[in-house]
Amino acid sequence: MHGVIFQSVRDYLVAEHGRSVTHAVFDGEPEYLLSEAYPDAALIRLIGAAAAAAERDVEEIVHGLGVYTAETTFSRLYPAFFDQTPTPRAFLPTVEEHIHELIRATIPRAGPPRLAIAPLGENGVRIQYSSPRRLCVLLRGLTEGTARRYGQRAQLDEARVHAPGRRGLQLRRDLQRGRDALSRRSSPTRRVMPSAS
Repeated sequence: MHGVIFQSVRDYLVAEHGRSVTHAVFDGEPEYLLSEAYPDAALIRLIGAAAAAAERDVEEIVHGLGVYTAETTFSRLYPAFFDQTPTPRAFLPTVEEHIHELIRATIPRAGPPRLAIAPLGENGVRIQYSSPRRLCVLLRGLTEGTARRYGQRAQLDEARVHAPGRRGLQLRRDLQRGRDALSRRSSPTRRVMPSAS
């Protein structure tokens, strides 16, 4: 996992849960560098410790981390990536080619997920996510944080795509300026299950 995620965990906890929670989570942990990759187990440990220290559900911590990471951490560290596009709908399809491919070339052990992102309808995007990490909740948060970075809200329509030995996620995001509510609804017509064979 890329070191930027570990740094974002620390920053997110300070911003959203306070210094005492952050200290409890990171006490005894090594310094996580932006230029390095770390074992996935270390992130899982930090998330579990954060949930316990903040007295929150693990999914709530992971989702909040995703929102914070896109809206604040990525936006602060990589403003040029965001400034090149006027909307989240224009930005999101560039993530795999411009950002994840760069990470794979410079920090191979970071192993970002595979994303296939394409425009959908007038305002949306379709995101197909594939990763053995199964951090679908983090992806939902990242897309919400990206929409917020552009002053927009996102409406989520989710269908999990299960395949033998791995789990993916397909998201449909409707991105609209000024929308206050974020709604989630499942899309059974887009659900794909593995065959029995």
